[in-house]
Amino acid sequence: MDLFKIINQPTTEEFKRLYHGRGEKTYPFLTIDSIDEILFIQFYEKVDEKPFLEIFKKAPEKYRNIIVKRRYLMDNEKLFALRGIIPDNAVAIENGMKFKLNFYNQNIGYFGDTRNARSYVEKISKDKKVLNLFAYTCGFSLFARRGGAKYIANVDMNKSVLATGLTNHQINSLDIKNISFWPYNILKAFTKIKKHAPYDIIIIDPPTHQKGSFIASKDYIKIIKKLPSLSHQNTTLLACINDPKITKKDFISLIEENTEFKVKEEITPPKEYTNSTLKNFVFIK
Repeated sequence: MDLFKIINQPTTEEFKRLYHGRGEKTYPFLTIDSIDEILFIQFYEKVDEKPFLEIFKKAPEKYRNIIVKRRYLMDNEKLFALRGIIPDNAVAIENGMKFKLNFYNQNIGYFGDTRNARSYVEKISKDKKVLNLFAYTCGFSLFARRGGAKYIANVDMNKSVLATGLTNHQINSLDIKNISFWPYNILKAFTKIKKHAPYDIIIIDPPTHQKGSFIASKDYIKIIKKLPSLSHQNTTLLACINDPKITKKDFISLIEENTEFKVKEEITPPKEYTNSTLKNFVFIK
């Protein structure tokens, strides 16, 4: 694996994953992203970084900032700039849409592996009511609104990420009329969420493990069993999960055996996410 060749790939201002080592044999501890003028490197395990950093120092001059994050650390040595600075106002661009980034957070505010699913939502959102569960920084909401959704409810218990989601709409000059940002614990707030039901599109994109609030392997079923009260006969369900322990077959069975929804199609992650464990399936009644 030629890392020098990888960091010299042709890029645009759009976010591009240059190398996805997760699940790979060569460098399973490494990911490399091109974010316009930023080269973003993440180490997921402790390794001898010196030979890697020497290569990254030779990255093209277009990368004014080279940022390194040690995901396995929890202290102030976790993040540093190998070149330039760690900018406060960086954005990731996806199909022309901007996502505000914060490199100091564990997750920076953008997940590129869900790009194809967001494009799908944009295509089907015209005049639809959309429920976006586990909204995070509201990426699905951005594309649903650009696609012409008439109402969107973004739900996430983390007020901070919802605030970033609101900012994301503003920096993209998207009208936030008829868009809600609800800081609810989803498992405890179905009565509130149901007030705006039924929804034409329901998106479920939870974390695999959110300590104290959601564990996909045991809590996902609690949500899908509430779908009858949130949906109608023509509702489209986009269900996502990134738990490597849950197979595609088991995930489809989980939905089909506990709801009236039947699988329609799979939306695969972008090809650069080699060996991704993310599963995105569209279901209809």
